Amino acid sequence: MLEIIHKPHDQEHPYEQLPEERFPRQPLADERFIIGIVTRPAGAASKVALHYVLGEQPESIIPAEQQIDWQQKQEEGVGAEFLERLIRVEQDVWQVQLTAPPYGQTLTYWLEAEGVTTESFVLHGEVWQTDEAIMPAIKLNLHTATSANAPTIQKVEWLTDGIHKRRVRLTFPCKPDERFFGLGERFNALNQRGNIIDVRVYEQYKNHGQRTYMPIPFLLSSAGYGLYIESSRWMQFDLAATASDSWTLEADLGGDETLSLHGFTGSDLLDIIAQFTQMTGPAALPPEWAFGLWMSSNEWNSQARVEKEVQTSLDYGIQPAVVVIEAWSDETTFYIWNDAEYTPRPGSEAPSYADFNFPSGGKWPDPKSMVDRLHTQGIKLLLWQIPILKVLEQPHAQHQADHEYFENSGFGVREADGSLHKVRPFWFRNGYIWDVTNPVERDWWLNKRAYLLDEIGIDGFKTDGGEHLWGAETRFADGRRGDELWNEYPQHYTAAYYDFAKAKRDGITFSRAGYTGSQRSPLHWAGDENSTWEAFQHSILAGLNAAVSGISFWGWDFAGFSGTIPTAELYLRAAAMAVFCPVMQYHSEYNPQRDPSRDRTPWNIQALTGDERVIPIFKQLMAVRERLIPYIWQEAQHSASSGEPMMRPLQLWHSQASPYQYYFGRDLLVCPVIEAGVSQAVCFLPSGEWIDFWTGERFQNGGFVEVNVPLDRIPVFRRNIS
Repeated sequence: MLEIIHKPHDQEHPYEQLPEERFPRQPLADERFIIGIVTRPAGAASKVALHYVLGEQPESIIPAEQQIDWQQKQEEGVGAEFLERLIRVEQDVWQVQLTAPPYGQTLTYWLEAEGVTTESFVLHGEVWQTDEAIMPAIKLNLHTATSANAPTIQKVEWLTDGIHKRRVRLTFPCKPDERFFGLGERFNALNQRGNIIDVRVYEQYKNHGQRTYMPIPFLLSSAGYGLYIESSRWMQFDLAATASDSWTLEADLGGDETLSLHGFTGSDLLDIIAQFTQMTGPAALPPEWAFGLWMSSNEWNSQARVEKEVQTSLDYGIQPAVVVIEAWSDETTFYIWNDAEYTPRPGSEAPSYADFNFPSGGKWPDPKSMVDRLHTQGIKLLLWQIPILKVLEQPHAQHQADHEYFENSGFGVREADGSLHKVRPFWFRNGYIWDVTNPVERDWWLNKRAYLLDEIGIDGFKTDGGEHLWGAETRFADGRRGDELWNEYPQHYTAAYYDFAKAKRDGITFSRAGYTGSQRSPLHWAGDENSTWEAFQHSILAGLNAAVSGISFWGWDFAGFSGTIPTAELYLRAAAMAVFCPVMQYHSEYNPQRDPSRDRTPWNIQALTGDERVIPIFKQLMAVRERLIPYIWQEAQHSASSGEPMMRPLQLWHSQASPYQYYFGRDLLVCPVIEAGVSQAVCFLPSGEWIDFWTGERFQNGGFVEVNVPLDRIPVFRRNIS
């Protein structure tokens, strides 16, 4: 049977489009656009016609043009989540070019082929208008004692169809040398001048570019102000990319058609960051143990493997503080240990540890004793989580019971028609999204994991994911829609887990995605990245931008977690930088071949690279980290109480400095080595007296200095405060 498929927004992918969509999805009045059409099965339609009515004018018909080479072109550049669909579905692709209706008018169109007709689609003519009379709808609140450097709105424009205002565009003047920082965890640059940056939570697997897991609509300007947009909807910053003397903000609006902005000025840029962090926080202080060494690998899928790696670390004299296990669960419920034997319970009930039998030949013969042993060794344990009720792929009695209870209880994010929303991105596709805004559902979900904290004694959760929500019209239990929550969702998800773990065991969470206010639920890491020098550079920038945006307790999988293992040089340079970073963690991606292991443990890197310097130098670096813990703990407490970040980009104050240089706390200045084969490094020192952290050499009067950088150190300087 012939299908004609046209979905103007289809899956609402933030960055990519399928052939059955409109291009662009929301054209402006009188703008040419393309209507994408798919017919199935391939060859079923010999022609496709588009019928349309403009206002009250009589119907017109336009033949669609078949796109013979469309699929080949798309396969060359399409994202991974669509590739499988594109190469397997037998279909024909068609397109029609049309002009959007004039302002205030409507265009109605439908498609017809072989006697089959689609529903009608309506498009309204929208234009940008300037209307100074409606300026009060923009609420600019100045949180400052002086307005000398406050941001000023130069121009206000509204995107409207004559009835509703859907979006606003604000123009701000900027100076020729003005620099822009922040906007969340950004991997592409430190100074964003010349870039167009959107605010949209998105899971970009490696090579992030301008996409991010953790956007935060806080912009810090070198002109002496910060601007926070109090909204969770889509927005975009054009930072002097289109016009050199101004920057613009475009932001989607809600039903009240208003937008609140908060402007900050202060005696110093650090003070502005602190004001924003405190207003949207405050930042929660992690426990002191969180600042030791974290070890993790997705290959560690058994108790024996975890205990072996921990013992190896101890045998080498490398004391870990935290172990993170991702591959611990049945990979279906994500709250039951793999290989555990049990009688399924009703979906409404929460399990206890006594419900499970752990066979001696299974992957996890005694989780409780493993956790107790780790604690005796001075090591905490976190377990991996996601906010998805996975689709039923094969028989699983407990998961089936949970599924039925979930569906019958009205849980889950919903579509506009009331049906359950299913995950659209590739990862966990077709699963249900946990609606954390529903208190009953939140308790049901978390209580199934309570025994992990209460009885086994784990110390928190690695709260992964959170970027699964697409769909502007999806509905949540608290009455909000997807366009209000697709950015905010990961902050709520991780906060629920953090509050849960904190209340039970003074536990923590370790999260990838986030949004404004995520500093209330520490800690965070920079997500997926390759083991390359380029990725190393991008990760440092991500951490510094996150710090500017209020996220102080941050780390990354040092030297990368994915693909070919890093060289010994990259591994040690990255480890040295991580010593001077709030969270110091190594981690590695699942390796289906298993042999050789791709673990990022120092002993595995040494074995695979053949470089016998790895373990000795790593031990030296760990000794430095351990000596730094009192300083790190002092600065962590200061950061949480003041709102000042632990990592502070030097370029905020000194434009001539490298974008990778940063203060770590108030008194250490770090200059990471970010390229291979470097034996000397040039660093910029601010005015005052600085002491080489390693040699004790003193530098005065500031400026550029050149220092030796053997493999066992990177340039670090201590402020002389005597």
